[in-house]
Amino acid sequence: MTNSRKITLVGGVLLFVVLLVWLFSSSDENESPEGKGRQVFTSSDWKPRYKPFDKNPRGTYIFHKLVQTHIKKKDMYMVERYRHLDSILRKDNQRRTYFFVGNKFALKNSEIDSIMSKVQNGSDIFFSFEQITDNVLDRFFDTVYFRADYAEEELVYTSRAKYKLMEFFQKDTVATYWNAFGQIVPKGDAKALSTFMEMENFLVIKMGKGKVFLHTNPNMFYNYQLKRNDGFRHARFVIDQLSDKKDVVLLELGRLPDDFDEDEEKEDGDGSGKKGGKQDNSLLRWLLERPMLRNALLLLIGGLLLYVIFRSQRKRPAVPYYPKKKNMTLAFTETITSIYYAKQNHYGMLQVQRRNFYATILKHYFVDLNRREGDREIRILAEKSNKPFDEIKSLVNKFETKEVSRVNDQTIIEMAKLQQSFYKHMGIITDKIDQRIKKREMVFRRGLLLPTLLILFGVIGILCGFYFLVNSIGPGIALWPVGAALVTLGVLRMVNPYLKVTEKHLITYSEFGRKRTYLREEVISTKSTKSGVVIQLRNNKKIVINYWDMSRFDREQFDRFISKVHTLDL
Repeated sequence: MTNSRKITLVGGVLLFVVLLVWLFSSSDENESPEGKGRQVFTSSDWKPRYKPFDKNPRGTYIFHKLVQTHIKKKDMYMVERYRHLDSILRKDNQRRTYFFVGNKFALKNSEIDSIMSKVQNGSDIFFSFEQITDNVLDRFFDTVYFRADYAEEELVYTSRAKYKLMEFFQKDTVATYWNAFGQIVPKGDAKALSTFMEMENFLVIKMGKGKVFLHTNPNMFYNYQLKRNDGFRHARFVIDQLSDKKDVVLLELGRLPDDFDEDEEKEDGDGSGKKGGKQDNSLLRWLLERPMLRNALLLLIGGLLLYVIFRSQRKRPAVPYYPKKKNMTLAFTETITSIYYAKQNHYGMLQVQRRNFYATILKHYFVDLNRREGDREIRILAEKSNKPFDEIKSLVNKFETKEVSRVNDQTIIEMAKLQQSFYKHMGIITDKIDQRIKKREMVFRRGLLLPTLLILFGVIGILCGFYFLVNSIGPGIALWPVGAALVTLGVLRMVNPYLKVTEKHLITYSEFGRKRTYLREEVISTKSTKSGVVIQLRNNKKIVINYWDMSRFDREQFDRFISKVHTLDL
């Protein structure tokens, strides 16, 4: 199989796989009620958490959209830098709701003090957190301790109703910590708005003219949580406690990553996680925090130093190496043979043999048989080569025959033998080259149709099996191993040849790649049938070659090999 055919086959398989992936990925598209085919967002990415407008399962897109709906015509700002917050705080005395839902929260003392001054004048704060720094809690409590319940679900009680909330991860319920307030001493009038297990998890504290809302379970506002009826009604209850007449400011500048360690990063007593008032987000810090990347960077630097040290030394110029020219005689012969087998032009092959013979004579004896006048050049060649005139004359006449219809396979074989015999006699072909010709291997391969189908159906089986497993469909557990077996069988049939003929052996390969070797001297006879060829060996052994399992080109080559067996030229 040529390289172009291999590339075409691999490209076709890859294109087919991409098409299948596209078909499977497009199967989740739903049409809108208006029939416009609007694509619905779906995701199985459970890693991002609490991002305000993230549509993934553990984002808070729905919750923040409900907040936007609640405040009606009011605005919602997202603040990610202190200068933005400072501009809002200095802008005017408008009352706002400062809002945060996330895992870890921290602000510098100056930042939280600026916000609390606005709360005293009528603004509100809403925090839903898992962890919050002490310098922020100190603004709301004189004493505060937290408690937790480890469970898969909780019943949350409010003045309106009770709601059953559950913790999921990748569509399975999992146990988690449901945080709540334990012993607290607030700095203002406090009221519990919701509880579970007789523990308060949602408080409102009156501070000056404003209110502080503290909620200890942000996981109750996940997107997947709000798609359930209880989760949606619970979120509506929480949002209804907020004023609908105030702008909402999202305090994203206080969000800390999940892997943030307060004890290591705390500086100046503000718990902000910023060293020297600035947070280091450089790429170098990201590399140095990971041991494997850090070691790789150090090895790279060390290798560069060694390269500079040793390559900086003076070197003598290298003496250019001129390799010997490669003998392409055998490659040229194989190319001509392949063209002959493909075109099936016997007379054309004879003309190629004639041109090669005349070119060889001109190269070695300086006699141009193409421009001869009578028999003069032939007599000169006979004198130089010490070959009989009649023998050379007969060989030339056979090369220049005009009876096209009488030229067949047997003629080509006979002329090749005469030509080779002449070259050997004159020393043009040495014993070394003759041995190389005899040692040339013939390889017959299977057809590409069946292995291609096996690979395609195997890939389909693997993809369908994985698709069924993802969707918890039973047959998927058995479908993908069958697909893998089909792909393996197809690859083995494509990679391994059907039959290989060497100087002394006949080597066959089964469909599963099993190799069997026979001696060529053990061949007794061959029998051709409509479906293939049976090669009879000694000790009642035989090799059965099926035509249907071979490519067309290899089958034609194999027919000629068998014809040589019949003429005892094996």
